Amino acid sequence: MRELIEMVGLLAIVFGVSVAVSYLFFNRRPRKVQLIPLAENTSVRMIGPGGAYRCYFLRQDHTGLIFSAPLQRDRYVPLRSGEMMMVQAATDSAVLTFRAAVVSRNADTHEFTLARPERVRHVERRAELRDTSYSGMIGRINGTSATLQNLSAGGACVVTASPVRAGDHVTLDLPMGLGEVQGWALESTATAQGRTLSRAVRIRFEVPLAGLRPVAPRKAAWGES
Repeated sequence: MRELIEMVGLLAIVFGVSVAVSYLFFNRRPRKVQLIPLAENTSVRMIGPGGAYRCYFLRQDHTGLIFSAPLQRDRYVPLRSGEMMMVQAATDSAVLTFRAAVVSRNADTHEFTLARPERVRHVERRAELRDTSYSGMIGRINGTSATLQNLSAGGACVVTASPVRAGDHVTLDLPMGLGEVQGWALESTATAQGRTLSRAVRIRFEVPLAGLRPVAPRKAAWGES
């Protein structure tokens, strides 16, 4: 009886040691990192609360995506941890767009790290044609009147008096019953609309627009009587 108890105890110890070794082995194995399809030294456009910047994608590791110092008008711009940034990067066949938060920055090299994005949007360069048949139609951006210049499934260009800046989140009410879309201002430049100072705003939609169809060139603008 005593020998049986000792044998059971020994087996229990061996089992416990095996479980512990297996746990340590699998937890010390390097976790597989999902790679973003960007080549090193790719030039990217970075858009945040302070405006649009240009920088280079340097590398990626377990901490996130690492970029060179962001430049705006040839001056380094320090980014703060937690700031949300929109990234646009061109590859050979597509444009990658994603949003991610600043995780950290290096005070010496000015490099900064973005968290790995939950979603990366791939837009084929020749797949999204800009439809100018909506040009001149009136919609609204953040509640202010806006004149469409062009429209595609992934974005739009409008002229408006609204003080939209690059990096701003916007709500765009589209004409012709296309509904309301949410997006981000990629670029906002001063322009003139008649005698009124306005801004030409390029917008990237959060979700691609469905059901977009060209309209007849003489179609009345939305909101006209």
